Amino acid sequence: MATIREVARFAGVSEATVSKYLNGTRIRDSNARAVEEAIRALNFRPNEMARGLRTSRSMTVGVLLPQLDNLFFTGIIQSVDAALEEAGYSALVCSCRSDTDREQKRLDLLRRKKIDGLIAVPTTSASSFVRSLDGLPTVLIDRIVEGCVSVLTDNEAAAGMAAEELIRAGHRRIGLLTGPDSNYTPVERRAGFLAACRARGFEPDPRLLRSGEYTAESGARMTRELLSLCEPPTAFFATNNELTVGCVTALAEAGLLPGRDVSFVGFDNRILAEALRPRLTVVLKPVEEIGRRAAETLLRRIAGEETEPVIRLPASLFRGGSVLRIGGAD
Repeated sequence: MATIREVARFAGVSEATVSKYLNGTRIRDSNARAVEEAIRALNFRPNEMARGLRTSRSMTVGVLLPQLDNLFFTGIIQSVDAALEEAGYSALVCSCRSDTDREQKRLDLLRRKKIDGLIAVPTTSASSFVRSLDGLPTVLIDRIVEGCVSVLTDNEAAAGMAAEELIRAGHRRIGLLTGPDSNYTPVERRAGFLAACRARGFEPDPRLLRSGEYTAESGARMTRELLSLCEPPTAFFATNNELTVGCVTALAEAGLLPGRDVSFVGFDNRILAEALRPRLTVVLKPVEEIGRRAAETLLRRIAGEETEPVIRLPASLFRGGSVLRIGGAD
């Protein structure tokens, strides 16, 4: 088994530099990369128990999520775990099943495990558990709560980009499906959508703006309601993965094919987007980067460093064939 001395010799740095790196102390980037390469090449495994005793750290980070059966959250877990592993940390993952009481209990459980820090997606922006962190280094994902560091998609820009795609194709009657107003994300995405419409000189019909739970069932229900209007939408914009699935399902039930009978832009689900014909146009959040930045930011907070309070990352647009050009499109 490799030793710290061998890692230091391979990396061309001092043993003290390797020890600092392993203990979570920030070192020069070039030295960090050299130590990381040496650790991988030599398959070095530090004695975590002894290391924890020396640093008063458990070398574990809690990850608290509303659900685990969600592509975004599973992607976050993978990227967070990879980034933590590189730094010698492990992740303890808990789900609260979108229940605020369970959320607090899961946080209490993680605290009893002596976690060094927490990465969390609160069930709502008003989740009470954020008031009981008691100095625990914490980074939130996809939520903004006063006093907490957050890493999230630039939601307004992402929604504006999707709206612009439909508006340029001539659509003015766009059915918007968002999540509950109790979350920050749906509020931002609605604001981005409305701003894009107003920038093009029209006010969306308020009857076409729907909000509900972040579930496929909710997305399908809201879609059916919009289709039942005397003048239904010519296009739909579903603003998260579950709502995308629900909307596409309800359109299929009505015999409507995106790209042939109606226009559609979804969110997140590239697997579904590429599986259907025509392919769906969807907004893609930078899931891997969000998880990595959240982990890196938390490690800096654990080390006592100051970080940006809010880190917004840009989304991208995967263009399929689900947007029809109508009327006097640009």
